[in-house]
Amino acid sequence: MSSGKSTTDAYMDPWCVVRMFTGDDILCGFAIRHPRTGGLSWLRSTPIQHLDDVSRLATTASGRHYRLGRRIELEDIPWEGEEAWLAFDLLVRPQADHDEAVAMLSAHPEHDAQWVAACKMARHLRIDAPSRIPVLVQRFIQRYLSSYFELRALGNRN
Repeated sequence: MSSGKSTTDAYMDPWCVVRMFTGDDILCGFAIRHPRTGGLSWLRSTPIQHLDDVSRLATTASGRHYRLGRRIELEDIPWEGEEAWLAFDLLVRPQADHDEAVAMLSAHPEHDAQWVAACKMARHLRIDAPSRIPVLVQRFIQRYLSSYFELRALGNRN
């Protein structure tokens, strides 16, 4: 980032750096605030262009400017919870260079992706997320999807 006042449009806490097969490093973590996704979810960034561990600021290839909270190591992801572990498995592992640092968890990627999405919806709606039982996840999504989209349309973007 340039010297002078920097502005951030996203906030990630916790986060870690992951090396991809391409040789690029990305951020993987929990976006508390993110203008594209609405925040409150686990995600991966585009390749890191600049990372300053001291100021806890990063810029990615998309032009996104992140403020970064607590840094974790790749192998700590399972300790952040089942959702973090599944999100890594689904979003990062297929292209990660050192995917063996985090054991595989997802046995049913389609069902697990729906559960991770339901967890995000629940946080935005301030309700409890469903268990990972596929039929309960599908019912939850059917019941709350329109409410979630309405909330997002109103600009509730953390």
